[in-house]
Amino acid sequence: MKRAIIIWHRRSGKDKTCWNYLIKEALRVKGNYYYFFPTGEQARQALWENIDNDGFRMLEHIPKELIVRKQDQQMFVELKNGSTIKLIGSDKFEKRYVGTNPVGVVFSEYSITEPQVWNFVRPIMRVNKGWVIFNYTPRGMNHAYNLHKIVEKNPNWFVEVLTNDDTGVLSEKDIQDEIKEGMPQEFVDQEFFCKYIEGATNVFKNIKDNLIKELEPLKYGKKYQMGVDLAKHQDYTVITTIDLHTFNIVKQTQLQHIDWSEQKEIIVREIKYWNNARTFIDSTGVGDPIVEDLKKLVWVEPYHFTETSRTQLLNNLQIMFEQSKIKIPDDEELITQLESMQYELVGQKVRMIAPEGLHDDRVMSLGLACWGLSEKVPYREMTEAMREQKEFRKRIKPQGRIKLRMTNY
Repeated sequence: MKRAIIIWHRRSGKDKTCWNYLIKEALRVKGNYYYFFPTGEQARQALWENIDNDGFRMLEHIPKELIVRKQDQQMFVELKNGSTIKLIGSDKFEKRYVGTNPVGVVFSEYSITEPQVWNFVRPIMRVNKGWVIFNYTPRGMNHAYNLHKIVEKNPNWFVEVLTNDDTGVLSEKDIQDEIKEGMPQEFVDQEFFCKYIEGATNVFKNIKDNLIKELEPLKYGKKYQMGVDLAKHQDYTVITTIDLHTFNIVKQTQLQHIDWSEQKEIIVREIKYWNNARTFIDSTGVGDPIVEDLKKLVWVEPYHFTETSRTQLLNNLQIMFEQSKIKIPDDEELITQLESMQYELVGQKVRMIAPEGLHDDRVMSLGLACWGLSEKVPYREMTEAMREQKEFRKRIKPQGRIKLRMTNY
């Protein structure tokens, strides 16, 4: 057979199997061979530089005496029989590769690979009667799912689905430990039991069920909380303010191309404007000295990001969305950042991350604004007379026997 699709669960050895098959074929039949990954960086980490649990490098599957030359930058190998092997990121795919006439191709993690690449390669493989393997673990009802359904009964295709029940790679205890460590059940079903579940990797649910069209203005006597995520690398500083009586976001400000001194002035001004809002601010790295400066002017609470504290922050925000406690503005960029946050297996651990090239600054600021919130604060709207009384009390300090009787509110 010249076509194969293997849908194997996570940690089942998909790439080790396909890599060895490609090497065997490259030694058997002289030609050009491509191994596609979703990104070039993933190709480097998952295969070119990867070392397995036994300390064996993936590249060492090619006997050294059979290698004529190896180019690390291009992730390219030429074998003694004239065959070439090249690792390519589908995100950087160039049409010039099409002219090199591959005779064997592997698409790794096809469920998250740019499907257009296969459309470029397909005509050549048809003409030269080359072979193609698609390997992946499901990722929703996308192009990989469609391909599976199209070819699953085609006698010209090899189709195989292997779940953890078939391989026994992970014990029941291993899987329960994953759940205890934060892996959602839907993600477990997808990653280890190859179920096609739409949105299984999405960190946040019910986003579009919790939108508001108009932001509420400042109200005297209301309490607010603020979250400040400070700029790092290419991110922006983002300030988010939430009404503690409604859990509605009332403002989100993004600062870019502004020096730190001006940013500090803006943060102080926002805190004071929103009735001296309680503020959690990112104190990681460059944030530490900025927080110390702000402490001299307003009350801020530092939040230091570690792997654990970041997970706790996002878990709290996740729960607020699932329970429909929070309402956010109908802002396309904010919604996109929330929807892009995905569960990913990084090494042996589940991480909540934004895809490569996308920002998460607005999400983290939102998470800081919501940190520690549980129950909404009761609010009784002040009359103008009550406001005047409160302002008068601030200005006049009672002396001697003079007492001011104030209305409770």
